[in-house]
Amino acid sequence: MMRTVSKAAILAGIWVAASLQAQADRTIEIVQELPDLSHVDLGAEGQSHGDLLAFEAPFRTEDGETGIMSGMLVTVDLETRRNVATGDANGVFHDRFAHIVVDFGGAGSLVVAGLSHYGAQATEMTSDVPRLRAVIGGTGRFIGARGQMSTLRKDTGHYLHTITLVD
Repeated sequence: MMRTVSKAAILAGIWVAASLQAQADRTIEIVQELPDLSHVDLGAEGQSHGDLLAFEAPFRTEDGETGIMSGMLVTVDLETRRNVATGDANGVFHDRFAHIVVDFGGAGSLVVAGLSHYGAQATEMTSDVPRLRAVIGGTGRFIGARGQMSTLRKDTGHYLHTITLVD
């Protein structure tokens, strides 16, 4: 009886270890060059709900792959409050919903979506304050991808993206 329990425990341990290994995270580090930005004033004149910010920028990974990151950010909320991301004092802040494609060319692409907070007069994110968005899918080698992308804008205007994919 004791041997059967021991064998079962060993097999269960192997199964758990294999399961954990199968769900190991895969991380991709990306340096995004300065984006080409286009602001479209929709709805009420001036900063308002529905305003659109489109961007496109080349990127490279830590292992030399290159591609194009493009996306649209839509202003979905303007309000006076404390900025959740930065802790800045009360002021007017925008919440922008982002829909981003990280295109690795023929190798596939990742689709990223999520909400981020911006200062009222800021076209781009505050420097050195990370933002998290969900990886909601992909194509090619990334088919069925899920995970998250952490974005950090540097003072130089470049962006650092850390994409963590989970199985």
